[in-house]
Amino acid sequence: MRMDSSYLNTAQPSSGAGNARVVLVTQSSAHAFWLASALGNDAEVIPVANDLALLQSTISAPGMGVVVVDFSSPMTDAAVGLVSELRRIIPSVIIMGAGAAAEPTSMRAALRCGVAEFIDWEATEGEASIVIKQQLQARAQAPAATALALEPETQGFALPLLGARVGMGVTTLATHLAVMLQEMQAHDLSDATRRKQLARPFGASQLPQDDAAHAALLDLGLPARDGLLYLSVAGDFSFVDAVQSMRRLDSTLIDSAFTKHSTGTATLAWPSDLGQLRDVSPSAAASVVSRLKALLKAQVIDLGGMMQADFLAPVLRECGQGWVVCDQSLGGIVSTAQMLKELDAKGVDRRTLKLVLNRFNAQAGLPAKEVAQRLGLDLLHVVPDRTTVLLNAASCGQLLSQTLRGDPYVMGIRSMARTLLGDAMAGDKAAAPPTPSILGQWAKRLRRGE
Repeated sequence: MRMDSSYLNTAQPSSGAGNARVVLVTQSSAHAFWLASALGNDAEVIPVANDLALLQSTISAPGMGVVVVDFSSPMTDAAVGLVSELRRIIPSVIIMGAGAAAEPTSMRAALRCGVAEFIDWEATEGEASIVIKQQLQARAQAPAATALALEPETQGFALPLLGARVGMGVTTLATHLAVMLQEMQAHDLSDATRRKQLARPFGASQLPQDDAAHAALLDLGLPARDGLLYLSVAGDFSFVDAVQSMRRLDSTLIDSAFTKHSTGTATLAWPSDLGQLRDVSPSAAASVVSRLKALLKAQVIDLGGMMQADFLAPVLRECGQGWVVCDQSLGGIVSTAQMLKELDAKGVDRRTLKLVLNRFNAQAGLPAKEVAQRLGLDLLHVVPDRTTVLLNAASCGQLLSQTLRGDPYVMGIRSMARTLLGDAMAGDKAAAPPTPSILGQWAKRLRRGE
């Protein structure tokens, strides 16, 4: 049943507001009155119950701006379903979420749906007015934004690490490399920020410190979510959530939804319920990687133990490169050779793959060059066997790079990171990160448990 907006104490929008209208999907008349009061003459609020057919006809009316969906209990589950249907029927609609920050469930549900912004019913009316005006302006400027999107973008790189079987140290290597790439980028930008601060005019305010994610670990190997364990992070927002939120996958979502390591490294892993993996097609996974290349400087993709060539091939083609991680064991070499044959059958160019010989012991096993020859790969890196010190660091809940920065393993990882970044570290110096959105601010507070 539709609530009659004529009962709302809201003046008709002025001509300067462009007769903007906001659809509010809610069961609460109190929320409708509150939002109408917050917007005043800037936009008309049209409250509608959770009725898809009625909502569709309302949205199609002229002058419609954005849709605000109330995720407050007991509407949370229904709101999630409604957003999914709206996106399917009207892909261009701008959807905002609303709820109480005191209800973490509603906030988390809105985040996972990939809403453009989030309104807290317990916030001030001024805050609500600001975020809605921003979305109305974004809708009005959509054609210009589309034109800008066609401009060439500075692309980051994505590096998949393949391991043909569990236990070859791929996850350990991936976590250390992702964090090292993040630290190097953050340090580079920090130096640039300090130089700008020294050169600023007398009396000018301090530049904001850089706290953005420049590198990400995509923890897509098996056993699932081991990378998160090594980094001591939870990772509530999963890779499946990212696939389902492709339309909203931007820097704001990374800042607000992706769990970050203490260094700022973003993480994205499989969900705890591996049954959800059937909802992720290989092409969808490659699309997420492609989108993140436009948003992050570096991605390290842990694919250790993931033997499905149908899944690996599209990701490898999207990345244009890959490191095959293998050790000196007979089982590791045989399994890796079989994996390479399956990738050959899927059309993966073996010239794009390089060998990283992990846990190398010069006193045991085949020499590094012989392993590379048997696998038909170019040998790129040889990583020393440092199993004991790595286990000691992990038992303390830390990476080895945080406890023994001069260890041969860490020095090898640092060399890899420098090679990957190359001249890019001295290239494009990113500007100061934008002020976090209201959605990002509330997501951070939610993660901190405030």
